Amino acid sequence: AEETQDQLLPRAMMAALHRFSSTRNVQDVAEAVHSICESESDRLDSELSLVRYIAWAIPSIGFIGTVRGIGDALGQAYRAVEGDIAGVTASLGVAFNSTFVALVISIVIMFLVHQLQLIQERVVLDTQTYCDQKLIRHMQVR
Repeated sequence: AEETQDQLLPRAMMAALHRFSSTRNVQDVAEAVHSICESESDRLDSELSLVRYIAWAIPSIGFIGTVRGIGDALGQAYRAVEGDIAGVTASLGVAFNSTFVALVISIVIMFLVHQLQLIQERVVLDTQTYCDQKLIRHMQVR
């Protein structure tokens, strides 16, 4: 029973029924359902904030790798002047690969976060619609 209370639809339905039994006002019931759904939407959004931050930080980490690789390449520039460019090219390869990998990872994570957010928003909207169509619409004050 406690597990069911943690789910959005049962919470919204129970809040609607409790509000109707105490106020006998359908508008109050609609506002209660809207409030529950709004707070759930805010909670879900705040839970994604750390994931969004990580997705934002990954390109920065890649840029740090780029700067470090270019720094190593510049540190080996004297060898390139002597004709040995292997160290310089290896360091530049690391530099640009780190940026590439970070950007690809960031793109994938942002896509997944976007999909997750879409699913979460649909659940909240579907819950509100369900409550409106299956419960609130049928409430009458006698």
